[in-house]
Amino acid sequence: MWVRDKLFIANRWVEPSGTRKLDVISPVTEKVVGRTPHAEFADVDRAVEAAQQAFQHGPWPQMSLDERAEVLRRVGKEFATRASVAVEQQIDEMGGTRRYVEAVTLSVPAVIERMIDDAAMVPFREVRPGSVSDVLVLRDPIGVAAGILPWNAPVMMAVEKLFPALLMGCPMVLKPAPESPLSIYGLADAIDAADLPDGTVSVLPGGVGIGEYLVAHPGVQKVTFTGSSVAGAAIAAVCGQQLKSVTLELGGKSAAVILDDDFHSYVPTIVQNALRNSGQVCVSPNRVLVADGQHDAFVAALVEHLGSLKVGDPHEPETDFGPVVSQRQREKVEGFIDRAKAAGAHVAFGGVRPAGFDHGWYVEPTVLVDVDNSMEVAQEEIFGPVISVIRYRDEADAIAIANDSAYGLGGTVFAADPAHAVAVALQIDTGTCQINDAPGAGGGGPFGGRKKSGLGAERSREGNEQFLEIKSVVLPRGYTYNQLVGAEVATGE
Repeated sequence: MWVRDKLFIANRWVEPSGTRKLDVISPVTEKVVGRTPHAEFADVDRAVEAAQQAFQHGPWPQMSLDERAEVLRRVGKEFATRASVAVEQQIDEMGGTRRYVEAVTLSVPAVIERMIDDAAMVPFREVRPGSVSDVLVLRDPIGVAAGILPWNAPVMMAVEKLFPALLMGCPMVLKPAPESPLSIYGLADAIDAADLPDGTVSVLPGGVGIGEYLVAHPGVQKVTFTGSSVAGAAIAAVCGQQLKSVTLELGGKSAAVILDDDFHSYVPTIVQNALRNSGQVCVSPNRVLVADGQHDAFVAALVEHLGSLKVGDPHEPETDFGPVVSQRQREKVEGFIDRAKAAGAHVAFGGVRPAGFDHGWYVEPTVLVDVDNSMEVAQEEIFGPVISVIRYRDEADAIAIANDSAYGLGGTVFAADPAHAVAVALQIDTGTCQINDAPGAGGGGPFGGRKKSGLGAERSREGNEQFLEIKSVVLPRGYTYNQLVGAEVATGE
């Protein structure tokens, strides 16, 4: 049983202002596996006020990028000593398989190094020719940031919001999902051990109400959120009303387009991409588009491969599929499958709860065929282990089907000729698209969605710039910035 009794506010472990607790339920055993304090509005006020003081009067925004980077490297080293515990906590709290959770947790120190490299690409000061004289363009920290986290990769999602904010000089208040607050404590412990300046980081576990209060807090200048499109639209409305900056990484209904007759080598990658973490990944390409003449052979190969994989306890290293995160999520997934069948789709594999599991919120990995792209199952995000196989007539039809979606987050194109695949990918209206076995979610480039899939970008240079605001200083005629203040400052060093 993982139990914590304090909150991490303004880089200090403090007593919560209230007595409410968050019980964390295991998706495997359906029993309580952990407990944390539930933050209250007064705790949010404390955290935001401390972050404002840190931003306005503390050393962090005034430090150079190199100085901030060295401090955050210490956080990475401290977290590395706690990563194995964070792995176990995430398996317990959200049911991800050991392979999935280790992949997104043990890589945190390396990810931090990549973020530092990305931050170095940001031009904090640059001189441009203006209409009559040079213009000094500045990028300054935007202010106090709020990060609202999903439950499907708690530690990595926290890192991907927190570290770009800190690198750019912005204090942040993190609100983990109520399903998965346990593992964030390991990151908070690492921050505590690395001795960041007061007020730069707070972590406030709680439900929807705490998130809403944090987003609407007048002391917050920037909000970054990962979650559903419905929740994202509500957050965008609040931020729009208050004229504060917002980055939204929302839902997806990505397509995997198979262009070749020889598709067998692609099948393991398709399954890995579409059903990673039991399909609970926003960028999962779970609409698989196959040429009409190859449909039956592809489905047979897909079913054969899925039959070789194991549904089981996610703690066991050989398990390929664990449970979904909650009873409500399982009911949601099962509802999609039932309505798809009623609409004319057929189950080629799975579609039921696996035998032999008396406990746990399991759904067998499922393949649906005879799916028309207009069906609900092909249009709405399921967030579960369901692949819809959709036929296409020709390449133009495949592109049209891929684009026939309210979402535009990810996608994959499979072809023996990468140039051919790229030519098709360029025609798919999505924020990111990978070719064959290339990594997803931007692959180290910027990651963001189009249409209902979000606003702005995370990762890479563009993700860092979400935490900055622009200022132009127009210079007198005939003068350059170097002449006024010196070359050393002009280069931003």
